[in-house]
Amino acid sequence: MPSSRTRPIKDPVTLTLDGEEVVAERGEPVAAALVAAGKTTIARSPKFHRPRGPACLRGACDGCLARVNETPNVMTCLVPAEQGMSVVSQNRIGPRDADLLRMTDWFFPDGMNHHELFAGIPGIQTIMQGFARRVAGLGKLPLESTPPRKAARRTGDVVIVGAGPSGMAVAARLARAGRAVEVLDDQLEAGGGMTALAKEDARTFESIRGAFDAGVASGSIRLRTRTTAGAVYGRDLLVAGEEGAEIVEARALVLACGGHDGVLPFEGNDVPNVMSARAAGWLLSRGVLVGSRIAVVVPSGGGPFGESFARAARSHAEVTVLHGDPLAIRGSNYAKGVRVRTAKGEREVDADVVLIDAPRSPAFELCQQAGASVVHEPRGFVVKSDDGRITDGVWTTGEVCGVPFDPAAIDAHAALVAKQIAS
Repeated sequence: MPSSRTRPIKDPVTLTLDGEEVVAERGEPVAAALVAAGKTTIARSPKFHRPRGPACLRGACDGCLARVNETPNVMTCLVPAEQGMSVVSQNRIGPRDADLLRMTDWFFPDGMNHHELFAGIPGIQTIMQGFARRVAGLGKLPLESTPPRKAARRTGDVVIVGAGPSGMAVAARLARAGRAVEVLDDQLEAGGGMTALAKEDARTFESIRGAFDAGVASGSIRLRTRTTAGAVYGRDLLVAGEEGAEIVEARALVLACGGHDGVLPFEGNDVPNVMSARAAGWLLSRGVLVGSRIAVVVPSGGGPFGESFARAARSHAEVTVLHGDPLAIRGSNYAKGVRVRTAKGEREVDADVVLIDAPRSPAFELCQQAGASVVHEPRGFVVKSDDGRITDGVWTTGEVCGVPFDPAAIDAHAALVAKQIAS
C-alpha cells in the first residue's frame, strides 16, 4: 500500500519495525506511523499464520499486535510513538511479509484440528505437539520480569467510563453542577467517534467538546487517558492505568462505553488493508491516509463514518462509496478489490484499501457486569435501562444503550442522566 500523509510531520521521531527505520510524529499511535509508512502487515493469525493488519485502531482486534521495546503482545494502536522505539513483529519464521509458517494454510486448505493431528502415534505425537505450540505462539516472554506495583483502593464522587461525546456531555453537565468528575478512557486522547469525522461533520459536536474541554482546563473534570476500566464488581470498578491498578468505589458510576466496530461475515474480511471506516477516519484526522484507491462499503444501518471519510479524503485519493453488503475481498496477502451486493446487483471494484462502515455493536460488557439487562438486535446486544439508570449508583448513556450517534440525541440523554445524578 502506498504510504501517505496529508500534512508534514511537525515533531519527527524515528522508530524501527524489524530493524527498518520508520519516521513518525511524536505521540501518534505507533500503528498509525506504520500504516503511514505502508507497513500494514504487522501480525499473523495464531493457527494458520495468515497476514493481519490494523483494522479498528482502538485496541479491539489483534491486527496490530507486536513486540514493543521487548514487551510482547502490545496493541500498537494504543501506544504513542517515541524516539528509538523498537517494534518487532511476532509469531513468524522468516520475513514479516513472507512467514514460512504460512505453509500450514497451504497444506490444510480445508482447515485442521491440531489437537487431533497425529494423536496417539508414538513419537510423532510429541513432535507435532511441539510444532503446534510453536505455530500457535503469540511471541516470546519478555527478557525481564515486570516489577510488581502496589494496588490501591479509593473512593470517588463521579466516575465516567468513556471519553467519547456521550461521556463528555454527562461530565460537563455534572462538573457545572459542582460534582467532582473523573473520566477514564483507554485511548490516547479524548473524543471517541467525533475524532473520526470530517471537520465539517465534527463541528456539529463543538458545543459538547467545548464544554468538556473547559471543564478539563478548569480542573473540575479529571481526564485519564490510556486507562482501562476492566471490570465491575458490585460498586467496585477495577481500573488499570500507567500508575498501576486500583479499585474505585464511586458515588455515581456512568458507563458510556460506546460501540465496537461492526464485523460482518464475508470472504477475506480479515485481510490486511480491510479496516473499519471509523478507523480510517481516525487516521485521517491525524494526517494519515490509508491508501490511494479506497472503496468504502456502507451496509444497511451503517454510517456515518464511511460517507464522512469519503468527503474528507476525496481531495487526497480516489474514493468509491458502495451501499450494500460486502461479499468477498480480492487478494489474500492484502486487499486488491471488493465485491459488493448492491440494490442494483453485484459490483466489483479495484481498491488497495477497503473500508467497512457496518452498524456498530454496543460495548455492553461492563454494563452487564453492573447488572444491566440486554436485548439482542441485529447489530448486537443493546443495554436496557430506566432513563439511563442501571441500578443504584450506576448509569449508562450513549450508543451502548441505543442512543443514536447524533449530537442532539446525545446531549438530550446526557441531560437526563446528569439530572438524576445531581439530584
